Amino acid sequence: MTNKFFLLLFLAAFSQSAFSQNGVAEKRPQAYLLSGGDTRPALSRPRTIKTAVAATAVENVVYQSKKNYSLERQAFDLINKERIQLGLAGLEWSDDIAEIARTHSENMANYGFFSHTDLNGLMVNDRADALGITKWRAIGENIAYNRGYQNPAISAVEKWMQSPAHRENLLNNRWRESAVGIAVTDDGTYYFTEVFILRK
Repeated sequence: MTNKFFLLLFLAAFSQSAFSQNGVAEKRPQAYLLSGGDTRPALSRPRTIKTAVAATAVENVVYQSKKNYSLERQAFDLINKERIQLGLAGLEWSDDIAEIARTHSENMANYGFFSHTDLNGLMVNDRADALGITKWRAIGENIAYNRGYQNPAISAVEKWMQSPAHRENLLNNRWRESAVGIAVTDDGTYYFTEVFILRK
């Protein structure tokens, strides 16, 4: 990482439904904010990032590309709306950055963890490098997960905007490009990753 400025938020926002003792979901979801670190144990530890990417065959993940893409763009557009309302430039969507974001969301969903650090010990800068995206000056990441919300994209962006550190990342004027990646498990848990980048 020579001559690279590395910016990464170590806060991870997530929201999930509350469940009653008999296992029936409460009608009103609850939201939580945590500072870094895994919040759930890893189910397994793949050896490389490629192993983790190949994990989409694991049964607990439902990847509906059209629906997910629509939600990804909805979350991205909501963030740009917030930026523009505050007089900031909108972010440009980047397909290669979306690949970094989707890979991390899919890995979290497949392997049952929630952290900026993946099961290989890699962070967003390492994941970018592994996918051949090396010419950047700064890179950052926000993550979230939620379950039980009528619109998971709106909920994720709202939670990010309510957290000072995540809000600062969303509204940072240094960023020029970004993308959101989403993965969904069969129990309706949505994992969100947004990656921000300033290229050389």
